[in-house]
Amino acid sequence: MKIFAISDVHSCTKAFESASELMYDSDIIIISGDLTKKGTRKEALEVLSHIERHNNNIIAVHGNIDRSEVMDILEEKGYNLHERGRVIKGIGFFGVGGSSPTPINTPTEYSEEKIMEFLKKGYDVVKDTNTTILVTHAPPRWTRDRTFMGLRGGSKSVNKFMRKNPIDLCIAGHIHEADGVENLDFGIVANPGSFKRGKFLTIDIDESISIQRGKIKYNNITIHPHCY
Repeated sequence: MKIFAISDVHSCTKAFESASELMYDSDIIIISGDLTKKGTRKEALEVLSHIERHNNNIIAVHGNIDRSEVMDILEEKGYNLHERGRVIKGIGFFGVGGSSPTPINTPTEYSEEKIMEFLKKGYDVVKDTNTTILVTHAPPRWTRDRTFMGLRGGSKSVNKFMRKNPIDLCIAGHIHEADGVENLDFGIVANPGSFKRGKFLTIDIDESISIQRGKIKYNNITIHPHCY
């Protein structure tokens, strides 16, 4: 399976055309939240239309900036993975959107207790698959979640859940500056970075998981040679 993974688009669509071939060649497009800048349905439809021109095999969760109307449109289109589980080609995907509480009171924040409920509900559908992928807007606390100010913006519940359940890969977002991949003893955590800045991941899943980081700048695409 080939996956094109993005996060934190924030309504900036200029990079999509440069990524058209990557999207077309992928089996699934994953969006780990914050499609919009102001959280509106109109913005979400505009972002999704740029992806659907090339590939409509999309699974997504909403971000903390996305309001409930964004989750509604993901649900209507059949893309929503929030508190859901789906098995695609034998691979289990489950997800949670929004974020744990932030200092700036963004539109869609959940308590850690609620996040744990969402995780359990989705995981129950996919727990028996050989490969399990968590799509979450908020990364696990302490991993790919450090802000420029040195604060940690990840979810404690996501961290706790990953440590207690077999998850092969967590695709997160939320903290733009924390992009990168870490291979931990309880799974791989990958933060694509902000697609508003042209950052993305390409993921190949066969007998193992291979991840490459990429960036679009001035219509040119750079793929980092690292594989995980």
